[in-house]
Amino acid sequence: MDIQVGNAVAGLNVKCVMSVSRLMFSDNVLALTQTLDRLGIKHTEIVQGAFWGHCMTIGIERCLDADVILTVDHDSVWKAPTVHALLALLLQSGYDAIAPLQCKRLSNAVIVDTGNEDGVIPDEWFEKPVQPVKTAHFGCTVIRTEAIRRMQKPWFLHTPNADGDWSGGHVDADIHFWKALEASGGRLGMATGVSIGHAELQVSWPSLKSGTGKVVQYPQEFWGGRAPSDAHGVIE
Repeated sequence: MDIQVGNAVAGLNVKCVMSVSRLMFSDNVLALTQTLDRLGIKHTEIVQGAFWGHCMTIGIERCLDADVILTVDHDSVWKAPTVHALLALLLQSGYDAIAPLQCKRLSNAVIVDTGNEDGVIPDEWFEKPVQPVKTAHFGCTVIRTEAIRRMQKPWFLHTPNADGDWSGGHVDADIHFWKALEASGGRLGMATGVSIGHAELQVSWPSLKSGTGKVVQYPQEFWGGRAPSDAHGVIE
């Protein structure tokens, strides 16, 4: 595919990698198919399985002959120009991987570790198109294959905390990847002016008290507690 960067056009061999479960969000499928069609990405490795890190490793290994790998999560939403912008930034910036901004599920925070101890992102951070970060996500992220080939395996590895559990202080498989990239000399950046959506299922209830006629909550809030107090006629 061709990427326009300023007045220059660069030809890139881009392949897409995705780990999927048995069922997928249709909104994500629309984002993926639109991107592949409009940008002319001809090859996609969709690996099905219960273990995300296993599937991602298999998919990436099959695509190492490409220049760039586009990784996609099953619950991300975007349009084709987003991917084009990320690829242009990858070529311009010299970074080995670039991820867009994406909010965490059930949170107002962005999925990123900027290296700041307080976790606060100052306004001036957004003044540069790409900023170096410690970790990001794989929702719609572009990675140079030459950087992956320098990385030591395993690329994805879950590591429990000192107590052998997962209650905090552990390292998830995706975070391990970004640590391995840094250890091999790779540079991860975040596109400060590019974002993607994160699909979240919500439950709506009829309401006689709200101004809209309904109230909304996340499923976790219902199963972990109860329906909203303003919901009408809920029998639990």
